[in-house]
Amino acid sequence: MNYPALAQSNSLSDRPGLAGPEEMPKQNVSCEGLAATIAGLEVPSGDRIDLWASGPLTFIHSDEALWYLAICSEPGVQVMCITYSGNGMKIGERILIRGGMRMLDRTHIVLDPCLASREE
Repeated sequence: MNYPALAQSNSLSDRPGLAGPEEMPKQNVSCEGLAATIAGLEVPSGDRIDLWASGPLTFIHSDEALWYLAICSEPGVQVMCITYSGNGMKIGERILIRGGMRMLDRTHIVLDPCLASREE
């Protein structure tokens, strides 16, 4: 498949944790590397980029239909994963979240759809 917007964004392979839709990045990104990974990144409207990020679970909430899991802490970039299961994860555990990325601003990212698992 050819993703023209990704070709124009100076190749995602140079940015840890980023990949095209349903692809895997060369490596995941940790909380400490998120700011560098998204610096200067522009995602054209309608295009999808997936983010694979790992870090300590800092927030868990469920509305009985969806689960909202977040990793990383302020003042750094925070990432929220919207998913269908909390998988019994607890605050402080290191987890891996991956999914379609939407940048709300320079320090807040939402992944929806998203998968979450304990980091291996």
